[in-house]
Amino acid sequence: MSGRVGERTREGVGVSVPRIDGVPKVKGQFAYGSDLWVDEMLWGHTLRSPHPHARIRSIEIGEAVASAGVYAVMLADDVPGTRFYGLEFADQPVLAWEVVRYVGEPVALVAAEHPELARRAAEKIVVDYEPLPAVTDMIRALEPDAPAVHPFGNVLSEVRVEHGDPNADAEIWVEGYYETGMQDQAPLGPEAGMAVPAEDGGIDLFVATQWLHIDRKQLAPCLNLPEDKVRLFLAGTGGAFGARED
Repeated sequence: MSGRVGERTREGVGVSVPRIDGVPKVKGQFAYGSDLWVDEMLWGHTLRSPHPHARIRSIEIGEAVASAGVYAVMLADDVPGTRFYGLEFADQPVLAWEVVRYVGEPVALVAAEHPELARRAAEKIVVDYEPLPAVTDMIRALEPDAPAVHPFGNVLSEVRVEHGDPNADAEIWVEGYYETGMQDQAPLGPEAGMAVPAEDGGIDLFVATQWLHIDRKQLAPCLNLPEDKVRLFLAGTGGAFGARED
């Protein structure tokens, strides 16, 4: 190894290297996914379910479509490709239809000239819900008479692990029921991004994510596009911790 290479190696190992995004984040100058901008772009707003479990009887979008500045209101039937996506199992609807299965599930999308116009238009969408029994306890979900939240039931998969002799005696036996508080990641920057239609019929997506290649595998089938027509670019992301995996 030459002296020059060796010197550079010693300088890099064990040295605290400044993050290139550190200073602009501290100064409030860092551009997150929600800060992206192009001329004449539209803003999206999502109408979400207020119910943990309900049947969708009907959706009326006429008043929202007629609202000022609104270019489109989209429902599940407007998804051009497959209606499902998912990180491990493709079981999450892009937009719910017939049934919603959690509070906050997307039901409709509005595209308008301004985010406030999109939000106001979404408030004009009338969804007729029939509330259904909700399953909010995992023990209850396993009982034979529990309402089935999904068509395949409440158990997605079952894995049995055996190690050693299950009948072996132990000097100490500890048994109990333990609960921990729910935790959720709170990275800087919202879940946001920008989509730009491309001249070749594809789309360029600038998104705050931690798994670009997996995102493309989920998005392309929903958009009914080949993967080479769906190009993802990492937008400003303020951390992830697992929350930005799909």
